[in-house]
Amino acid sequence: MEFGNEMQKNVYAMLVSWFGPDIQAGAIRLIQDRPMFLLQQGSAIVQITVSAMGDGEAVITVGAGVVAEAQITPELMLFLLAHNSSTWFGAFGLDPQSGVISFDHSIIGSTCDQKELHTSISAVAGTADAMDDLIIEKFGGKSALAMVTQ
Repeated sequence: MEFGNEMQKNVYAMLVSWFGPDIQAGAIRLIQDRPMFLLQQGSAIVQITVSAMGDGEAVITVGAGVVAEAQITPELMLFLLAHNSSTWFGAFGLDPQSGVISFDHSIIGSTCDQKELHTSISAVAGTADAMDDLIIEKFGGKSALAMVTQ
């Protein structure tokens, strides 16, 4: 695996050590060729990615695809933006290429501690799991879990 800088490598190693028991138990999956981990909570599939940021920093991004194939309308955009304004951690986004609605939160790697990362994972997983059904009901589409299991 290649790293963009030494901090990315160090932060990735830190996460491997923190997640060790969960990786061994199969609750968290380590992606072998990328600095990424996967876990599932309810219908949410959460990705935890470590990226280089410049020459000396790393960013941990905790994200989940929430819904694909929803009808992208002004009403959906307003719904997502309104939710973004009331959430403590993370925000909804839309990939313009795939049309996938995601929920993501980023943390500076060098200062992250286990409690902060756990809070981020819980917030992203909980939001994605709770909001997918509501978005699908109002705007159509498929959940992330349905996308993966088809």
